[in-house]
Amino acid sequence: MVVNRPRDDRIPIDDLADGFEQGVDADRREPTMALTGWRRFVDTPAAGFELLPANRWTVLSGLDKETYDEARLNYHSEMIIVATSSLREVARQGRLLALLNRREISARRGLIVSGQQTTGKTTALKQLGRTHELMVRQRHPARLGDRIPVVYVTTPPKGSPRKLAMEFARFLGLPPVKRGYNTTDIADAVCQSPGTVESPTSS
Repeated sequence: MVVNRPRDDRIPIDDLADGFEQGVDADRREPTMALTGWRRFVDTPAAGFELLPANRWTVLSGLDKETYDEARLNYHSEMIIVATSSLREVARQGRLLALLNRREISARRGLIVSGQQTTGKTTALKQLGRTHELMVRQRHPARLGDRIPVVYVTTPPKGSPRKLAMEFARFLGLPPVKRGYNTTDIADAVCQSPGTVESPTSS
């Protein structure tokens, strides 16, 4: 079982069996391009897995061994994030810009992350957004319910202001946009939705 707990915890065999009974699809996650999926991503600590000692593994029944192997596969499928130099630099620059923008009254500073495919751009942006949101929560613990520090959306193909505004509306779970709505109508609906949208992060 993939466990989100301190690495010095041990995995009881009963926990393994319980996790297996829930089914492979029981822990499916909503995409991070939706508010509920994003919040689950932010709230979920890094996964950990403890190998059983040989003397405990050898006494497992056939079903328990199958459950244990499934748990190991689940852990490896998590694709644990490694803090590379690029990821650390994006986090540092993003945090610096967030601090500079805190009291900015004119145009705010932005950040563009560019590079080849599969080099970790999306991963770095998501980690930056997660770090920012956790820090905002620490600073304003009384406003956890009505504050949305980060909006994570992907840029639609052949993007336009209207399409981007629709992605914001989709992230917030607003009703489908009517055909006659223009960019201003959609932006107004986003801004008036419950919660306070503060620092959009796009990929």
